[in-house]
Amino acid sequence: MPEVNAVIGYLPDAAAKALAAGKSKGPIEVRLEPGSELYVRIDPKDIAGTLLGASKKGKTGVQVFLNDKARVETLSRGLAADFRLRPIKDFTIGPLRPPIVAIYASPQLIKDLVSRANELTRG
Repeated sequence: MPEVNAVIGYLPDAAAKALAAGKSKGPIEVRLEPGSELYVRIDPKDIAGTLLGASKKGKTGVQVFLNDKARVETLSRGLAADFRLRPIKDFTIGPLRPPIVAIYASPQLIKDLVSRANELTRG
């Protein structure tokens, strides 16, 4: 079965709606967990489609489906002093959700799913 990669996380409400409508400009930075400073940066040309989830406190849950061979960047933000004072977690030890999730589905099925979700949100 074909494989589609997706980034699952959170965007500000306005950015999520713009992304789902295909009107986003510049790289998209998806926050992986609410309140965390760990992001995945995606170029809009690498996005196959987006599904929106629930919104809470101005943040919308998103599933961003990636094109084949899409390139993403993971980044962490904070003050340099904060990074020096806190221990750096070894991601191989703790249970950490990977930033990219493999979804086994036909790319056409993903396009149909995204277009139907967009129809429901518009109507």
